[in-house]
Amino acid sequence: MISFSRMFGKAVFCVLATMAVCSVTQAADKTPAQLTIGMIPGGDPKKEAEQGMALARELQARLRIPVTMYISKNYTGLVDAMKNKKVDFAFFSSSTFVLAEKQAQAKVLLKKVWQEPYYYSAIVVPAKSKIKNVKDLKGKRIAFVDEQSSSGYLYPKVEIHRQGLEEKDLKVQFTGNHQASIKALESNEVDAAAVFSDDEQGKQGAWVKFADTKNKFRVIWMSQPIPNDPFCVRQDFYDEYPKVTHDMMFALIEILEQTADKNTYSEILGSRDLMPATSKQYDPVREMVKALNIELKP
Repeated sequence: MISFSRMFGKAVFCVLATMAVCSVTQAADKTPAQLTIGMIPGGDPKKEAEQGMALARELQARLRIPVTMYISKNYTGLVDAMKNKKVDFAFFSSSTFVLAEKQAQAKVLLKKVWQEPYYYSAIVVPAKSKIKNVKDLKGKRIAFVDEQSSSGYLYPKVEIHRQGLEEKDLKVQFTGNHQASIKALESNEVDAAAVFSDDEQGKQGAWVKFADTKNKFRVIWMSQPIPNDPFCVRQDFYDEYPKVTHDMMFALIEILEQTADKNTYSEILGSRDLMPATSKQYDPVREMVKALNIELKP
């Protein structure tokens, strides 16, 4: 004979189980009023802003949720925007992600692919320059992108230190983006520039992409591979809206796959693929930050 207490206990368990399932289902089905994606132009600011707005419109049509783009002026501002919940998703640089993960609970979802799953930092000079190597930069003018830029500052800084130079030995100018650094080099405002290259040979470098006349520059240093820029979500947003987060991931992948002209969103999504990424893939960046003993500012 089954006691009343056992029957009652089973009934309570079934009710609680049903409530739990409903709660999970409701959480998965929750939809935010809008989505905000953060970005910072690393190359051509005008072109990237235009592509960002077009991408927002296409995502909105696919997800059926209003999508807006938050364009930050610098890397630190983008981390602050996520920290203060002004953005739900963001396209970070590799080093900025390391900061955002620590300061703003950023969770990596995808990483861009241009030529390869990795990119490089390079220091370039005019083809006719007498500068032959990094040591020759002493006393020279150099353009860096931003203090949080992986290829435009941090990786070159490691090499500069390795060659026995300090930043005070150089005449430093921060330009804000890679295109501006190349323009400064073209106009003779600086003697060298630290910028990105999408391949180790330098055939897809910023100087090829942004210079008015190609083949005007010479590479004096190229870094080891750097993990490509990640696309991230705020952890608390992911916890509250897991389905929307995954829908966003798949929508971005499909947009890049289905767009006939790969250049349509290349400034933001890369030109080849978007592939799943993990936090561990960015350990080399953490090692670089540790080697420099840098405190990445929130």
